[in-house]
Amino acid sequence: MKKWKTAVVLTAFFSLLLPGTAFARERIEEISLNFSADMGSEDPWPSVEITPENDGYMIEDFQFLSDSSEKYPQGTVTLLADDDYYFGTIKRTDCTLEGEGASFVKAVKDSSRKLRLTVSFREMGDGEVSAPSSLFWSESGTVSWEPVPGARSYQLRLMHNGKAVSTETFETKESSYSFASQITQTGTYSFRIRSVSRYNSSVYSDWITSPGFQVNEATLELIRSIAGNPSGENASANGNDGAVSLTPGQWQWFSSQNAWYWQNPDGTYAYQQWIHTSDGWYYTGSDGHMASGWQWIKGSDGLSRCYYFGTGDGNAQGRMYAGTTTPDNYTVNGDGAWTVDGKVQVQ
Repeated sequence: MKKWKTAVVLTAFFSLLLPGTAFARERIEEISLNFSADMGSEDPWPSVEITPENDGYMIEDFQFLSDSSEKYPQGTVTLLADDDYYFGTIKRTDCTLEGEGASFVKAVKDSSRKLRLTVSFREMGDGEVSAPSSLFWSESGTVSWEPVPGARSYQLRLMHNGKAVSTETFETKESSYSFASQITQTGTYSFRIRSVSRYNSSVYSDWITSPGFQVNEATLELIRSIAGNPSGENASANGNDGAVSLTPGQWQWFSSQNAWYWQNPDGTYAYQQWIHTSDGWYYTGSDGHMASGWQWIKGSDGLSRCYYFGTGDGNAQGRMYAGTTTPDNYTVNGDGAWTVDGKVQVQ
């Protein structure tokens, strides 16, 4: 032990004079990783096991790029070099990636010891995806379904009396969609829907068709009022005159999200939807949260108007202001839209 300590002292001394001593860190010039995904999980993204095939570094973290629009899923592996190693410049030819069709996208060094490697997975789960189930129509013309594990989005087509309303295919990442603006006459409506694979955007499930939705004159009038005037042009701001039906359902609090959600009678939740209760008008965002503060909301005419929703606690929380002045001293008309000198502001 004493001799080893002496050697360390001498080495430390000569390292001041000579290059290439034992204290010099070794450069990592090659990366070799093996990927294995657990596709049996019900989670939107599978868990991934990553095994380094050579020495000098360890796996610090792995995250899928959940907002990527690429054809195949991508993820970023964060590698951390051991104490006596550092990363050189890593290129595609320096990487050996195996499993799940992994292929190099890019490598970015955060420091000499930390490297972020972005990988594309071209064979993950073979891209297969199931079709949606539990298709449901609400009286407002909104459709919903059970979310599908492994789906990045859903494509829909609207049918009227067994025929396509148009050649347009609608796509959404949510598990609900409003056809209110496309329902313009009485009759029997249905919709066709298929899932788009999260793991390969050119792979789809089979098309399935919903049960029929009977639209009579009363239902059509309700849908028209929602599609053409979600804030209630023909109703007072507090909904007391009863010109527009109250929205069936109830608010549910999710502490994990710190937000209120509107739950429909069938158990689904409302997204980007106006909610009319005995207390007033509310709105749910694309994440399903009860809206608060100023919100630009697009109408059926393609123009967006700005509305203010209560930010306090109690019954006033989330309620749309109408025919008054907001807490920050802006004016909203009887429909709740922001006005300047009596003119509704649009964008």
